[in-house]
Amino acid sequence: MTYSIRIEGIDRVQKLLGQDFGSVIRTATFGIAAEIENAVAPYPPATSANSPSTGRWYERSYGPRWTRKRGGGGGRRTSQMMNRQWYKEYRGNGAVLGNRATYSGYLHSAKRQVRWAGPRGWVTDRQGIERAIRSGAVTRIMLQAIMAKLRRR
Repeated sequence: MTYSIRIEGIDRVQKLLGQDFGSVIRTATFGIAAEIENAVAPYPPATSANSPSTGRWYERSYGPRWTRKRGGGGGRRTSQMMNRQWYKEYRGNGAVLGNRATYSGYLHSAKRQVRWAGPRGWVTDRQGIERAIRSGAVTRIMLQAIMAKLRRR
């Protein structure tokens, strides 16, 4: 799934200043992707589903766990550790933010998020983008990158 943020007016700025801002835009989009990651990546607080009190639970960064009737416990180490699977990379004139965990779309995709994930606090990709835009981070990062280039000339 890909989302894009349109930077309007950059053509006029390039023409007025007689400079190409392609590399600046590319660098700025990487910073914007980092800002979106900061909004989306944090795990929400654990719920009762993560509690041993039920006898069966899911332990983050491990997998399913259970208590045994004869004492002790069992489990399966199956977690893909989604919090360690985030990546950002340059692609074309922009940047891509993604997660390699196979189930991340069911928690973070606005189109595929499972019903229970939103109410438990999982932030979607769309929500992360909206937060970055509303906070002013997108404009701030882009302006900082443009100003840094202008100072170097």
